[in-house]
Amino acid sequence: MKRLFLALAAALTCIGAAPAERATLIHGARVFDGSGRPAQVRDVLIRGDRIVQVGTHLKVPDAEIVEGGGMTLIPGLHDLHIHTPGEYFGSADAIATGYGPYLAAGVTSVNEFSVGPEMLAPIRSLSAPLPHLSLALRLGVPHGHGTESDFTNGITAQVTTPEAARTEMARLLPYKPDVIKVFTDGWRYGRDADRPSMDLLTLTAIVEAAHAQGVPVVTHTVTLAGAKIAARAGVDALAHGIGDLPADAELIALMKRHRTAYVPTMAVYEPQQDRRFLNDEWVRLRPQDRAREETRLARPIEPVPDFAAKRWSILQQNLRILHKAGIPIATGTDTGIGGVYPGIALIREIRLFVSLGFTPAEALRASTATSAAIMGKSRTHGRILPGQRADLVLIGGMPDRRIEDIYQVRRVWVSGEEVTLPAR
Repeated sequence: MKRLFLALAAALTCIGAAPAERATLIHGARVFDGSGRPAQVRDVLIRGDRIVQVGTHLKVPDAEIVEGGGMTLIPGLHDLHIHTPGEYFGSADAIATGYGPYLAAGVTSVNEFSVGPEMLAPIRSLSAPLPHLSLALRLGVPHGHGTESDFTNGITAQVTTPEAARTEMARLLPYKPDVIKVFTDGWRYGRDADRPSMDLLTLTAIVEAAHAQGVPVVTHTVTLAGAKIAARAGVDALAHGIGDLPADAELIALMKRHRTAYVPTMAVYEPQQDRRFLNDEWVRLRPQDRAREETRLARPIEPVPDFAAKRWSILQQNLRILHKAGIPIATGTDTGIGGVYPGIALIREIRLFVSLGFTPAEALRASTATSAAIMGKSRTHGRILPGQRADLVLIGGMPDRRIEDIYQVRRVWVSGEEVTLPAR
């Protein structure tokens, strides 16, 4: 009788137990773990949404086996600067369409900068295959950059004093933003009339309020003087490159002292008049983007304006300077601006890094581990390590040695869930 009772109890326990988490074993891939170290052939075990083991000759009877031989497994890529048209936030199908090109390019985390406070909860409620969205709330100054249209003026809180900044942050932080974006620099590149800029004390008040809640702060900063203000205020990253003057020793010292990183968004500044796409990029353009490029190519090549050519030269020089100085550098694109296309712009950004002195491994590290660290997420993702979130990309070839191979995305996982990629 006692044995019968114990057997019945065990059976009932099994009936009520939660089902085992799904397991996936990626076998025999070259694993580039995000640290920058050379890739090594390893097996990677995923259970649920986490990487649970990295090793050799792993045997996991209940796992789905993915053969990775001859391919490279990397952490999911980050685009730390995008703007998505509002129509994509209307439904699960629409948002999946809007963010699908990022996933197809291996981008599993993005910072979204075109949302307002009341939009955050509805966006987060949409259930669809998506990259991880870090939703930003925006602050600036009256008539500053970021307030040009009725929409952006409406979603950008505008402050001119530390007291006003603290009041606005007390209003905004309960919405639980993932990041704060501050439009601090009004220089318009010598192309348009300059706009107002934010002062150091006001920016510092924003940073202190955000950091007290563990929220990172990035700034729209495009001048050397503005970069020094942002670094002194303790921002986490300068978003956009410095395009007026070469970076100097004072800026480097300030960025190191305050641990300020650099997200240069080279893809948005690259002159488009004579831009050429690789075939791997061309075939990945959305129909509307391909039509735009075909129209451009059908016209005679226009000269690059003097202001844009000078800015581009300085931006390239500054990326080299800051990289050589050891400043943390991460990847963002400003996708959503004309000619900067979702997904492929991030790959172009990585390639631009390589053309300006990064090794392929350094450029991949910038878009994985460094990008995660800048957002304060290094404990959760950006590496291929046990305990990290299983955001992974399986790529044909060896992108850590030959960066052009990064277009050969074969499979993508976001939080352990494999994403269905479009047929090529």
